[in-house]
Amino acid sequence: MLGLQFFSFSLIFYVVFMSAVLGIALVVYISTRTPTKTRQGTDDFILSERQQNVSGYISTADKSKFLGAIGTCTTDLRPAGTIQVEGAPLDVVTEGNFLKQGSIVKIINVDGSRILVRQI
Repeated sequence: MLGLQFFSFSLIFYVVFMSAVLGIALVVYISTRTPTKTRQGTDDFILSERQQNVSGYISTADKSKFLGAIGTCTTDLRPAGTIQVEGAPLDVVTEGNFLKQGSIVKIINVDGSRILVRQI
């Protein structure tokens, strides 16, 4: 019985040891695959293509037309919520203060999909 336990333990030890050796060998291979100092070997794993607006890729709708517009809060802004501007609902955020529903606000900054408002 003792021989069987020793055999199982040594087999498990051998498998773990060989896995560690193969793992270290793989890391060394990947890290030394290119001779440059910047280690460009990981470029195969990193997406280098960029999607830009000039190429026709648009990630969010352009809401810069609302800059300076006045709107009414349709929900409480705590500090994020919804306002109504020119018949369109917009998700906005305040400068940090909470505003009640029905407050009048002005859009002071548009950065991508983030619209910043201030109470007037």
